Amino acid sequence: MTGIIILAPTDCDYVMIKKMKRPVELGLLRVFRYFVGVAVVYFALLWGYTLFSAGWEKSVQFQFLGNFVVYFCLYGYLNLSILEQRLRKLFLPLGLLVAAIFPVIGNFVYLLHPLQANIFTIINRSWLWLPVLFVPLVLIAWQYNFKAVLAYIVFTNGLELIVLFTVLDKFTYETLPLVSVPLLRAFAFGTVGYIVNILVETQRMQNQKLIQTNLRLNQYMSTLEQLATNRERNRLAAELHDTLAHTLSGLAINLEAIKTVVQPTQVEAQKMLDYSLNTTRLGLDETRRALKALRAGPLEDLGLKLALYNLIQTASARCSIPVSLNCPDQLPVLPLEVEQSIYRITQEGLENIVRHANASQAEVNVEVKTEEIELTIHDDGIGFDQGQPPKEENFGLRGLQERAASVGGKLVVESRPGNGTTVRFVWERFSD
Repeated sequence: MTGIIILAPTDCDYVMIKKMKRPVELGLLRVFRYFVGVAVVYFALLWGYTLFSAGWEKSVQFQFLGNFVVYFCLYGYLNLSILEQRLRKLFLPLGLLVAAIFPVIGNFVYLLHPLQANIFTIINRSWLWLPVLFVPLVLIAWQYNFKAVLAYIVFTNGLELIVLFTVLDKFTYETLPLVSVPLLRAFAFGTVGYIVNILVETQRMQNQKLIQTNLRLNQYMSTLEQLATNRERNRLAAELHDTLAHTLSGLAINLEAIKTVVQPTQVEAQKMLDYSLNTTRLGLDETRRALKALRAGPLEDLGLKLALYNLIQTASARCSIPVSLNCPDQLPVLPLEVEQSIYRITQEGLENIVRHANASQAEVNVEVKTEEIELTIHDDGIGFDQGQPPKEENFGLRGLQERAASVGGKLVVESRPGNGTTVRFVWERFSD
């Protein structure tokens, strides 16, 4: 069985948003609280009006007083931040469930009174509750997909149809238009919910494209700035090489020439020349080291594809085996740290092939997909056993792991004795 080692940590900080549950839409909870607050005032006024005008009538008082209590409690629920923190993704669905269920069930409380259990009372109160049921519909369409909207429509209107079938003894020409009222309301709910859902999805797509465009612009700006910096560094390095380095090199040669003409008996002069010569050589070495650090590296100087090509040519010459590179001519603009990771992982992978694989051929593939870029390094060498992994100091797995984790990518190593090794690095370009 092929051994697979996943090197990138599973709990990496770079978790892609598109794999997460959708967060609550901005402003939705504020609208929900406003609606519930208005509902509290509305049902309080209705309860007070019916209490003074009709007295304590059981079904009416239960309906209006019950809704007042429920929406009052729901308003407190929506304003408790501690519940929002503890319930997290269940906080909004529970609130919407209460706002949708109780008005529907409370609408049928008149069935407790036989005189009110008639088709005209049902239809009349059904239209009266239409505005109250519309708001949860809009909020559900705003936050969730159209399947949730359909579930809400089936629940609110299906329950009413069941009650109608229970109350009606038989269908007649006169009662048929009344029975069709829930169907008309379901059609209206579906139309409004679909429109809201399409508008919200369109807005989400536009926001996503805007975020991706901003990311690309930032990456272009960063790349241009880095290129300008690299050109300036190379210019300074060339200037210092042509002036300071050449001056120190010439000074060292002059001191060597002076040392040959100074008499051996002039001990003090010999010591001073030796000291000056050593100081000059040390300064020249430090200057060359500084120039090497100042110059842009191969990645910054040549670009990712040419830098990978040079790595492959060097590795192929060292181990005397063909190493192929499959890479698109036009690579997308990537963050500099991601390009560095691809370059260093390729460098380490090729070093392992040169030193340990004993392979007859190898290949490096760079594949660009819609939302990710994938690097694959494969050889047909001796491989290794997953049960007995190679020593870290020989294969540098820890360094590969750190490289992948630092940019939020995933690194997988697949190997089997006698069947070579494959190193695969995947980095997702953009999040939702």
